[in-house]
Amino acid sequence: MVTSDGGQPSSGVGLQLSNCDFPLLPSIQYASILNPTLPKGKSFVDSVKTNFEMDIIEDKSLLKDITYVEGVPQVNWTEQEVIKMTCIEKLKFTVIGKFSYEWTDLDELRRIIPQQCELKGECVIGLLRSKHILIRLTKQEDYVSMILKGVFYINCSDGYFYLMCTLIYDSRFKVSEETTMAMTWISFPNLLPTFFVKEVLFSIASAVGKPIHLDQATIKKTRPSCV
Repeated sequence: MVTSDGGQPSSGVGLQLSNCDFPLLPSIQYASILNPTLPKGKSFVDSVKTNFEMDIIEDKSLLKDITYVEGVPQVNWTEQEVIKMTCIEKLKFTVIGKFSYEWTDLDELRRIIPQQCELKGECVIGLLRSKHILIRLTKQEDYVSMILKGVFYINCSDGYFYLMCTLIYDSRFKVSEETTMAMTWISFPNLLPTFFVKEVLFSIASAVGKPIHLDQATIKKTRPSCV
């Protein structure tokens, strides 16, 4: 209300407003908001999925029903299906880098590990758990080299060297436990040259563990003895 100089309300004085002082609000089509138009033949869930997600779901052999054992829900996959998962996630040549102390910057590790570990192929480095990183390699040669060396001192920009141990990754790996898996060379000193076909050597070596690589002397036939 309008007041006079004396502080009392004045009579007969009012504020006149017209429609011009308040322009009309734009009309809103509430129906289009409440009922959005989706592509034909697609549900809302399908419309928001990325192509990558759709590709993963296409492998229906990995979709399993939940079963209950004594009231506890569980899902089971076969060993062959786990191998298929490993291929899908590109984990065939994957190494775990275990640090004694936490590093300063993961992005820095992504830049310097390929250089300081002398990797010849590409790699993708991601965080696994505290003090553990997952190094997905593309070349078997890099995989064998990192596992055989076992220990690297990574020189970071803060001036410190961080001890990184390399471990074999598999689907049974547990961060809280020390892995019992290791890589080693085995030899067959009395084996005749006839049996030094790669597939034959791998078949014999499978009695000890999973064969991975032949040494250069065996490949070049200069000193066939090791796998």
